[in-house]
Amino acid sequence: MGTFGTGAFSSDGALDFLEELAERPPEQHLDALRHMFTYVLTNRDLLWREFFPDQVVAAAALVAAALPGGKHLQHRLAELSDETDIALLLTSALDLAAPALESLLFVAGPDGPWHQGWTTKTDKLEAQRTVNDLAAVLRAAI
Repeated sequence: MGTFGTGAFSSDGALDFLEELAERPPEQHLDALRHMFTYVLTNRDLLWREFFPDQVVAAAALVAAALPGGKHLQHRLAELSDETDIALLLTSALDLAAPALESLLFVAGPDGPWHQGWTTKTDKLEAQRTVNDLAAVLRAAI
């Protein structure tokens, strides 16, 4: 059984995505994220088959971490790096803010698929706070 949490990097799927990205050379990180967002936005019907909401949330959070206002996300990634050898995206991701936001809102906007699995009101509110925080950082960069 997998782990699912309300934070951007709090699920097995999110951590798997970050680890796969970290396996690539750092100079390929931005292109991999760009490709992911393009794929998500042009293949929305493949949600749950080719990509999952927690992966998209993690990718959007990774972009947000590289933007002004994303320092708190960098701290969380640094904690994860100690545990799982996940590399930080250190270069600017400013040009990815818009597609990251659109992808995030597709999977985790109001009543989006990321919100459908929370079993308690507290989890649902915390998940919405996570999305609101990420969206605010991404919007500020657009």
